[in-house]
Amino acid sequence: MRHLPLLLAALIAASPALAEDRGVVITNTRYENAPQLAEGDGTEAAAAMREAGFRTVSGKDLIIGDVRQAISDLLRPDDRPGARLVLLNGRFLHNARDSWFMGADAQKPDVVGAGSQGVALSTLVDLLRDADPGAILLLGSDDQAMDHAAGLENGIGTLTAPEGVVVISGPAAATAKAAEALLKPGTSVGDVLKADPSLSMVEGGDAALVLVEAVATDRGANAVAEGNPTESDRDLWAKSAATDTAEAYQAYLSAYPNGLYSAAASERLGKLGGVPKSDRDLWAEAAAINTAAAYESYLAQYPTGEFSEAARKRQLEFRLAEEQARTPAPAPVPAPAPVQVPRRREPEIQTPRQQAVPGQAIENRLGLSRNDRAAVQRRLNALGYSTGGTDGVFGTRSRSAIRGWQQQNGFPVTGYLTANQLSVMRSQVESIAPSAEQQDRDYWQRTGAKGGAANLRAYLDRYPNGIYAQTARNRLSQLTGSGYSSGREAEVWAEVRRVDSVQAYNYYLQNFPRGEHAKQARQRRDRLIRQGNPGVGLGGNGLGGNGLGISPEAIIRELIK
Repeated sequence: MRHLPLLLAALIAASPALAEDRGVVITNTRYENAPQLAEGDGTEAAAAMREAGFRTVSGKDLIIGDVRQAISDLLRPDDRPGARLVLLNGRFLHNARDSWFMGADAQKPDVVGAGSQGVALSTLVDLLRDADPGAILLLGSDDQAMDHAAGLENGIGTLTAPEGVVVISGPAAATAKAAEALLKPGTSVGDVLKADPSLSMVEGGDAALVLVEAVATDRGANAVAEGNPTESDRDLWAKSAATDTAEAYQAYLSAYPNGLYSAAASERLGKLGGVPKSDRDLWAEAAAINTAAAYESYLAQYPTGEFSEAARKRQLEFRLAEEQARTPAPAPVPAPAPVQVPRRREPEIQTPRQQAVPGQAIENRLGLSRNDRAAVQRRLNALGYSTGGTDGVFGTRSRSAIRGWQQQNGFPVTGYLTANQLSVMRSQVESIAPSAEQQDRDYWQRTGAKGGAANLRAYLDRYPNGIYAQTARNRLSQLTGSGYSSGREAEVWAEVRRVDSVQAYNYYLQNFPRGEHAKQARQRRDRLIRQGNPGVGLGGNGLGGNGLGISPEAIIRELIK
């Protein structure tokens, strides 16, 4: 099965320091090694997300690498996380500890392989916990089962929803419709559950949660004409952007203080001199520059701001450091006059020094850039330690998350990182999501390493330039005398179409599961089955024969060898 490309749509270009609503829609209805999901297409849900102003990532029939790529959009830096809505329709497996959403290429996973062929729902839920006003995770499937090894069971297991996250499960068609409904202004989780009894909410969820607030109709003297609030919002924004004056943007904000483009309007006003930069934005700049002058500039504008205490603390640290650098070494204390007592060594007198915060100097020597710090924050969030944002500024919550991680992993609890701790943290995150190289090696063990033309071709279909690609081609050449060839597939397909039987299409799909004609082969095979016309069997030659008394299926087998 060929995975479809991801669709990424960002409706507005707002400042990264402002809140951003995000959504992910993945509908895996066609699996290579599992029953197909009859319903649950998420196209309309993705369109509704974009219409509601959500940054939206959507995909259909994605292999596990693309599933992880889509979900990783939730890890993008976001100082003020907005609402989050995730729809996953497809096949799920679980054990007593966790549940996994499986990629379209999953192949009889075991307990160990579930993590490499699927995405753990516990990890996904952790990524959603900081959303404001909250996050909703919709999980859709049906009663059909996929093949798996011992230790796993089909379906969604027991989940725990942290505060601020609502988890809803049900039939795939119902979850897709629920996603659309939740994006309508003023619609709560309880409204959606009441409308469709087939949906159920995990214990601990907030039925009163509303992702998209209703738009007020009374906006005073600057109110725009009634009608579709979203369209009115967009129309007024278009006029303001075309005029591009401080007065135009102020008029837009008066009409839509919480509108789709309020963040962009505020940012543009700041650049035009209409309003000063926000408290949080100016603090982020000061922390990034990290000089006494930058903190002084922040305090001049926000003397009682949200970060004023932290700014004064950093100013004090800079002053102490400067004074320490200017203070000359103390003159030696003269020795006392000789007396008639045994001489004793006078104790050394040293100038008291400012006590450094344990670990701070070591972390400073690492020279972490703002991007490096944002990467650390994303890793901490992925491991379950909330930093309150991924802006690249290590504030109180980030330091608290570091201390929690250090304590859990047996390191000295300082709140400051060392090079070794960064390496350990990176390895822990990589163990959650296997690297592309590891996925290549795992797939080789499941296919090409077992030998046989079909297994070698399966590996080359997915990794034509993989780690073992040349080895696969050499072995295939030894087995067939000609190697892997798209021309051979064309010959087989031509014979399959001539035979036109269920058995013939099965032969083609077994040997070219991701071949050029795989989709057409499945459709024709299924149609023959529904019509009760399986065509010629293995022993038949009722198609007129070929004059040699050899069945068409035998010819296909020879072509595939």
